Parts: sequence; structure tokens; C-alpha cells
Amino acid sequence: MMTNGFGAIFGSWTSGIIIDKFFLNSNGHYMWQGIWLTFAAYSLVVTILFAIFFKHKHDPKEVASFQH
Repeated sequence: MMTNGFGAIFGSWTSGIIIDKFFLNSNGHYMWQGIWLTFAAYSLVVTILFAIFFKHKHDPKEVASFQH
């Protein structure tokens, strides 16, 4: 928790619940392909949303003033 914070703890906890609810077959085995594809798709969606909504206001004059 000291390094990653509450987000990592909450994310691990919720992903465990999701995996146990949706990716555990009747034999008690995990369906790893579905797990990896689902979380890869989730990461792709987060990346796309980040690229769309994160707008850094870069001012070259401000950066240049710190270098002198």
C-alpha cells in the first residue's frame, strides 16, 4: 500500500471478484484466455480514453524560462 496506494489494493480486490464470478468454469479451473483478453481490452479502452481526455497545456516559453 505504501508504494501503490489504495487504487492497487482496490483494483486487485475487484479483479479477483470479477475473475471468480465470470472466469471460473464448472470444474473450478480458471479460463485464462478470457481473463487476459478481458483485461487487455479494458487497458486498451483506458488508454484510448486517456489519449482523448488528457490535454496537457504545454507552453514552450515557460519551459525555456526554467532552463536559464
